[in-house]
Amino acid sequence: MQCVIHCRNRTIFFSLLTLFILLSAYILYPWFYFAWIWRKSDINHIDYSLVSKLNHSLLNVPAIIHQTWHDTDTIPYDWQQASNSCREFHPNYEYHLWTDKDARRLIEKEFPCLLSTYDSYPYDIQRADVIRLVVLYVYGGIYLDLDIICLKSFDQLRTNSFVLPKTMPVGLSNDFIIAAPKHPFLLQVLNDLPKYNRNYLTK
Repeated sequence: MQCVIHCRNRTIFFSLLTLFILLSAYILYPWFYFAWIWRKSDINHIDYSLVSKLNHSLLNVPAIIHQTWHDTDTIPYDWQQASNSCREFHPNYEYHLWTDKDARRLIEKEFPCLLSTYDSYPYDIQRADVIRLVVLYVYGGIYLDLDIICLKSFDQLRTNSFVLPKTMPVGLSNDFIIAAPKHPFLLQVLNDLPKYNRNYLTK
C-alpha cells in the first residue's frame, strides 16, 4: 500500500514538474526568440557615424505633428478626441493629417523607387508604417498614432534628433516617433524596405 502511494506521489510530482517546464518554455520562448532575432537583425549594423557628420542645424526637430488615416471623413470619434488633445497642447505647431492619396503622392515625388514596393503591400498597415517614415524623413517633426493622447508638450523632446520608444521584451515601437528632417537612420530603413518585402502570409 505504501509503495502504491509512493508511486502515485512520484507520478504526480513528475507530472507537475513536466507541466511547469512546458509552461515555462511556453512563456519564455518568445522572449529568447525575439532577442535572437534582434541580435541577428541589420539594425545592429547601422552606420551611426553618419549622424556626427551632419551639420548641427540640420538636427533640429521642427514643430510639426504628423498623423495618418485613410481620409479626413472616417476617423473614429475617440481618435479625433485623442488627436485634439495633442493639438491643444501644441497650438503653435503645424499639423498634417496624411490621407492615403496624400501619402502615395508624396512617395511618388520623394521616393519613386519605393512606389512599387509600397503598392505591393497586401495590408494597409504596412503602407501606414511606410508613410510615417517618409514624412518624417522629408519634413521632420513628430509622428503620432491617432489613438495617442497627449498629456504635456513635446518641446523638451525636440532637443533630440531622433526619439523612438522601446518595447518589451525587445524591439522598438513606431507609434510615436520624433525625427529631424533627413535623418540617416530613417533613410537607411527606407532604403532597406524593398530588400525585406517578403510576403510570408497571404491576405
